[in-house]
Amino acid sequence: MNIQRIYMVSVAIVICLRFTHSQQKQATQESCITAKCHATFGTEKFVHGPVAVGECKACHQPVQNEKHKFVPIKKAEDFCLKCHERLEKKGVVHAPVMSGDCTGCHNPHQSNQAYFMRKGPIAETCAKCHPQEAMRKKNVHAPVEDGDCLTCHKPHASEKPKLLSKSGNEVCFECHSDMEQNFTEAKHVHAPATDACVKCHNPHTTDTSPLLVKEQPDLCFDCHKNIKNHVDKSTVQHAALTVDNKCTNCHSPHESQIGKQLKDEPMKLCLTCHEHPINVAQSDKIGNIKELLSINKNVHGPIRDRDCSGCHDVHGSTNFRILKKYYPKEFYTSYSQVQYELCFGCHQQSLTQEMKTTTLTGFRDGDRNLHYLHVNKKTKGRTCRSCHETHASNNAKHIRDAVPFGQWMLPIKYEPTPNGGSCTPGCHARKEYSRFIPSSTNNKK
Repeated sequence: MNIQRIYMVSVAIVICLRFTHSQQKQATQESCITAKCHATFGTEKFVHGPVAVGECKACHQPVQNEKHKFVPIKKAEDFCLKCHERLEKKGVVHAPVMSGDCTGCHNPHQSNQAYFMRKGPIAETCAKCHPQEAMRKKNVHAPVEDGDCLTCHKPHASEKPKLLSKSGNEVCFECHSDMEQNFTEAKHVHAPATDACVKCHNPHTTDTSPLLVKEQPDLCFDCHKNIKNHVDKSTVQHAALTVDNKCTNCHSPHESQIGKQLKDEPMKLCLTCHEHPINVAQSDKIGNIKELLSINKNVHGPIRDRDCSGCHDVHGSTNFRILKKYYPKEFYTSYSQVQYELCFGCHQQSLTQEMKTTTLTGFRDGDRNLHYLHVNKKTKGRTCRSCHETHASNNAKHIRDAVPFGQWMLPIKYEPTPNGGSCTPGCHARKEYSRFIPSSTNNKK
């Protein structure tokens, strides 16, 4: 019986409260919400509590003895704090929050957007102060394109710069968790990627893909000034610097398991491009190096070490074929030490300077140095390339089968013997040599 009485009393109280609220709302609507004044209030998806219950006077104070006049609201924050907790103004504080301008972003009455935002999506509210012209570029970061500024930024205050929700790269890792994992597992991480993603990437929008702050290689050269100076002085630049992904054709901009941020083991990387002929100029072509290496068993030392950079400068050079040092591209040249600077980086200079030897080379007729005989001439000295293939050959000592001579592939016709050999090239009749018993044919030369 007591429980039933309590229930009846409770129902009566609820009915009474609803009736009272209905009367209050009706009175407010009669004074505030009419066909002429505030007719649409309370009609949008989200309605502020005081408006929903018709408590306009919770924020608006009538002027005494004046009909439909209210005391001007000078600082919205003073009224908001009657219900809402004060925001802690520490660290970096959003300018409207610092000035107490809550209604700069929030509609105090109603909105079709969550949190009573004045416009929607969020980006439209932000655009009131942060012009969107800067966002109208070719490439736009996905959260920006979706208008979701709060993916990265706090709307009121933050301990982080730029009102970021987290510090540094942690904001980026919220979405790019795969990059965080890669950084953890990599042997080599690019310093800017460790310091801050925004050193290279614009977090909002840019005309450069993928959201880079500027084009490559200029972006890379901002830090790698020594490489820039070297490239600027080069008369021949590696094409990889100017085509497709430019610097990132070869280097990973974030992390790598290989030194110098390379995407792969050096020679494999080179052969991803040099697996087909490349036209350098109208009458100049680089052959298919990958194929050349696959069909020839005797490879040059740097190739054996899988180090193309043993001879080639990977960025640029003042020499033919981006070689590190001078190497003659002609069949004939007058002899000087500088003409063979590249080869002498590994091979002894005396190889072409001593007329007689029994130790410097196996290419001798008795003690007659046949390298000296062919190369060390004032005119028409044969260059190394006249007989030797610089990458690989099926012959010992990288002897060529044939060499370009104008439009003709001049044959070498080299035949080794246990103590020497012979050749019948297009430039002279067959000649033999022997390291122990001098050949009469060579003695006549």
